[in-house]
Amino acid sequence: MISRAGLLAVWVGLIGGSGNAAEILHSPNGKIEVTLDTSNFTYSVKLNEELIISPSSFGLKSDEAAALELSEIARLSGDKTWKPVWGNQSSIRDRYNEIQLKLGDPSAQTIILRAYDEGIAIRYQLPETGTFRDKAYAFEATEISFVSETPKAWFPLTQVLVSDETDLNSWEPSKNGEKPGKNARYDYKPDVIRTPFVVKLSEQATISVHEAAVVQSDIADLRLNNHTLMYNSAIRAAGGQVTPWRTITIVQHPAELIESSMILNLNEPSVLKDTSWIKPGVTMWDWRAHGAHADDGFEYGITTESYIRFIDFASEAGVEYLLIDAEWYGPERDVASDPKTAIPEVDIENVCAHAKSKGVGIWLYLNTKALHKFDMDATFKKFKEWGVVGIKQGFSSSENRASIEFDLGVVKKCADYEIMLVRHESAKPTGLNRTYPNIMSNEYVNSMLDSAQRPPATPSRVITGLFVFGSAGPVDRSCGMFDLDSFIAREKCHRQIPSTVVSQVAQCLLYPSGLVTLPDIPDAYRRKADLFEFIGQLPMNWDETKVLEADIGKYITLARKAGDQWFVGALADEEGRETCVTLDFLEEGIVYDVTLYEDAADAHYEYIGPMNKREARAAKTELKPQKTRRELYLIKQDSVRKGDAIPFVIAPGGGHCMWIRPVNNQIRMP
Repeated sequence: MISRAGLLAVWVGLIGGSGNAAEILHSPNGKIEVTLDTSNFTYSVKLNEELIISPSSFGLKSDEAAALELSEIARLSGDKTWKPVWGNQSSIRDRYNEIQLKLGDPSAQTIILRAYDEGIAIRYQLPETGTFRDKAYAFEATEISFVSETPKAWFPLTQVLVSDETDLNSWEPSKNGEKPGKNARYDYKPDVIRTPFVVKLSEQATISVHEAAVVQSDIADLRLNNHTLMYNSAIRAAGGQVTPWRTITIVQHPAELIESSMILNLNEPSVLKDTSWIKPGVTMWDWRAHGAHADDGFEYGITTESYIRFIDFASEAGVEYLLIDAEWYGPERDVASDPKTAIPEVDIENVCAHAKSKGVGIWLYLNTKALHKFDMDATFKKFKEWGVVGIKQGFSSSENRASIEFDLGVVKKCADYEIMLVRHESAKPTGLNRTYPNIMSNEYVNSMLDSAQRPPATPSRVITGLFVFGSAGPVDRSCGMFDLDSFIAREKCHRQIPSTVVSQVAQCLLYPSGLVTLPDIPDAYRRKADLFEFIGQLPMNWDETKVLEADIGKYITLARKAGDQWFVGALADEEGRETCVTLDFLEEGIVYDVTLYEDAADAHYEYIGPMNKREARAAKTELKPQKTRRELYLIKQDSVRKGDAIPFVIAPGGGHCMWIRPVNNQIRMP
């Protein structure tokens, strides 16, 4: 392996006119082949000897017609294994082959192209004297001309809404500036497309186009012209000398998108020396409880007593945290609201002290306005005095360089005070949780109950979201609602949830996140303590992750291992499904106890009436509690060994879960 420190030793030297214009780069396993034409600066890609990307341009230049001049070529490779602080795997292999093309004036740069077993990545590095403001780098030529007779795509319609399956052969984008509207049209095809952009080229090839390590740059979007995707970037405004990585994850089966670690590998290693304070887990959450009534008649709200009740349940159930959301320090959008001072109804010091006595960590919400207005050192110092372990940063929605750099400053400041972070209304994840592992999650997904006008995610869109938003990084969907028949009467619950309760449990496992945020009240979880058992056991830090079966928008079954235990979750679309999982991932010779959490035979995701409160008002009706079949479930116990087959039925819009552990493991019940 050639180290980066020894890179100069591998420069091939000056390229003459008689040199070979074609350079070949293979992935380490040889399945991906990249051919670079250095005479016109295009690349093409084969997967298993089949062409999937035809000649596509790359490079930075002054305009589309400008020529580039190659001077030198270098090759190197990397192969090392690193251990993330937390995540989907306890050990990640970072193995790639790389080619570097050094260009001369007028657009002097080094083009770096890496080939992993699961895709390729391109970035551009400027010489020390160059800046991205120079006209020589005004145009980014990076494009992906994919090869497919029947390309099907899934992509973000907005920052949080995912598209349905889209035929790219009939793609006609909206007019420039047109938006999908408040009740997003699922036939909407944006002129500027957010990433990740997932394209199934054939039964043998799927790609996902995204970016990694966005630190000192605006984010990049895409434009589609026929079968060519072009990066729509603003990197010339960046402050550093290197662009983010342009990434193309390339897999044979869509399930491999969820297992991929390429985006993480393209980010720098952790800069935090001590990470012992970073602890993934499950958190109670108060925001969706406002107006709900406990079984003894108590009404939840922004009060000390509400938080005490959440803390007491968390302690009983083995839940690690309580997240206290907005308004605890005053109106969140009022710049005068000081997060160092709680409102009279909240004795924040007493709440934090009670949580500490119960072994429960406290997270506090902070609107980005407060982070701009008040000195962060003073705020975080006060939080540490109270014993706060994490913050939820709200409305960090801008995606330009200045906002991204500000948000990164918040991440760094949190790390200084050993505070974890969840980012809401955030820019898309690009793998920075490797460099700053105190970033636990991002609301880059359609969270379940926000916004009265936003349509709820249908069962098929929940599954699709795993392949699109979930492949970008950890995302906070705030799933796990148990009181599905009555929750809609609460103040902060704006729309119905087309899901069975077992699907709600499975989503807590399936969506990647360092923090599972539970939206229901303690009483609802106590009423279904046998079902909550699965959530209460989730460590949210995994040794292995395996997708056992999957089809975008239709179904998925995924298994995660922690220690000697396995947790399996499955979802089905509106049709439901029958399936069978073979437990060939278990260890030979060991007998395991398994608990199966299943939809009841007559369970169903449907409810009757408007989908959200906006539609209800328009129809002059009320979105109110009603009896449905969403909460019907059953639980079974059995013993299993490696190779056993577990058949099960998933209801329409339903789910299925398994908790597998060696016989004689202690069961922790809420």
